Amino acid sequence: MRQGMKIGRVFGIDIFIHPSWWIIFVFLAWVLSTQYFPQVDILPGQTGQIYWFMGIVSALLLFISVLLHELSHSLVARLRKIKVSSITLFFFGGVAGIEQEDLKPSSEFLMAIAGPLFSLLLAGIFYLITLQNGNGIVDAMFFYLAQLNLILGIFNLIPGYPLDGGRAFRAVLYAALKDIRKATKIAVIGGKIFAGALILLGIITLSQGGWWPLLLGAFLYFIAGNSYQQVLLKDVLSKISIKSFILTKYDKVSPSLPFAAFVKKYADSGRDTFVVGTTAIQGLLDLKKLKVIPRRPIKVSDVTIPLSALASVSSKDSAYTALERCLSQDLDLLPVVDKGRVVGIVKRDRLLTRFQWELRFGGKK
Repeated sequence: MRQGMKIGRVFGIDIFIHPSWWIIFVFLAWVLSTQYFPQVDILPGQTGQIYWFMGIVSALLLFISVLLHELSHSLVARLRKIKVSSITLFFFGGVAGIEQEDLKPSSEFLMAIAGPLFSLLLAGIFYLITLQNGNGIVDAMFFYLAQLNLILGIFNLIPGYPLDGGRAFRAVLYAALKDIRKATKIAVIGGKIFAGALILLGIITLSQGGWWPLLLGAFLYFIAGNSYQQVLLKDVLSKISIKSFILTKYDKVSPSLPFAAFVKKYADSGRDTFVVGTTAIQGLLDLKKLKVIPRRPIKVSDVTIPLSALASVSSKDSAYTALERCLSQDLDLLPVVDKGRVVGIVKRDRLLTRFQWELRFGGKK
């Protein structure tokens, strides 16, 4: 799911920055400027402005390194005929928006290892620059970047999900076991063991500033567990058609109804989302998205999200596709459109209820 601010488009792929990225960028620039570079032997007696310049530029170059790492995943996906719509960079890395429900093990393996291998290549390039340059300031920055990309490459090759190495490990297991749930579960266990080791290291070295591995380990442990739930969700709902979820009879709110009258009528409904229309659906009224209500008298149509701006599904789509599109726009329901005509709606809560039902009564976990 896309989150954050869009900063551009590379090779037809939208690039987003998650809000958490700004936290690490500012923190990293501060650490480099005030602690790391002032202690480098080849940089004695530089001014504070020089150190801050080096810190900010190095943080930006590290950001570009991470972006190239993620782009390498995406470009390999493109070569494998897999559509990638976006890349979101966040606190500890990035994630590619891959628009395909079922990946072949070979495709996932190649996509997974592409990022770490490219980071190792960047580490070598940056190190060669330090050997050939001779400028102390440039050498210090590129030696730092060589070190970080080396760490990034090796770290991501560790066979623990959701690291790239864990994804490659899962692909190998999936090819051998023919069971995506079991393969993911084993890879996630590896990820949790590694995360636990980082947490333990952080606790042991806390008095020496070991909060960084502690924080990273906690983050990876949470993501590993969450990733398994995502795989379960995908595996279960991808096999179910949305046809049984389509509602053809539902209440519609008139677009000409004054908003004040709407509030009075539906105040006790317990709902946030309403279908707007008379005979045909014209859009949705989502109260969660109403940040400011104009003081002047308005109609329901004035605060309706038009049908053209809404994600939709067809009756041939899977329940997982419907849920994914609900989440992409944070919608409680979606219109179902076949051949340009709205044939019904699908509610997100019914999809999630079916998922829970399948987990409890539908067989293997």
